[in-house]
Amino acid sequence: MTTLTHLHWQPVILLKVVRLPFGGWGSLSIQRAYLALDHERLLYADWTLEAGERAEAVVFATGWALPALPNGAFRLQGHGGRFLPSGTWVLPYTESMFSLYGTAVATLSQLMQYVDRQPTDSITLSLLSRLTQLL
Repeated sequence: MTTLTHLHWQPVILLKVVRLPFGGWGSLSIQRAYLALDHERLLYADWTLEAGERAEAVVFATGWALPALPNGAFRLQGHGGRFLPSGTWVLPYTESMFSLYGTAVATLSQLMQYVDRQPTDSITLSLLSRLTQLL
């Protein structure tokens, strides 16, 4: 098994706004991962893999080719890999940012469950009212 420990693995947050068919907004998808470049090929390693465990057998080529990994946030655009879809944001990892987006995902999911189960309930309408006041 060929190890890839020599690569510069960067911890990242993968953020994708999921869109519904015909242009509607769906939800957010968030994931922690490690990314590295190997001869301009963008590689993905699962968050749970320790540095010494990152090898060809467990690391995925994403299909994206980049000359270099940008230092800040960037968005995968155009025709690239299937493993990370176009439109995915790659954010530098911090626990506080991951927590913030994780809370947003959970909150949006809970709100959608209220709307799906009880669209006219006073709690649902109150939550929607507060949300629209914030926006």
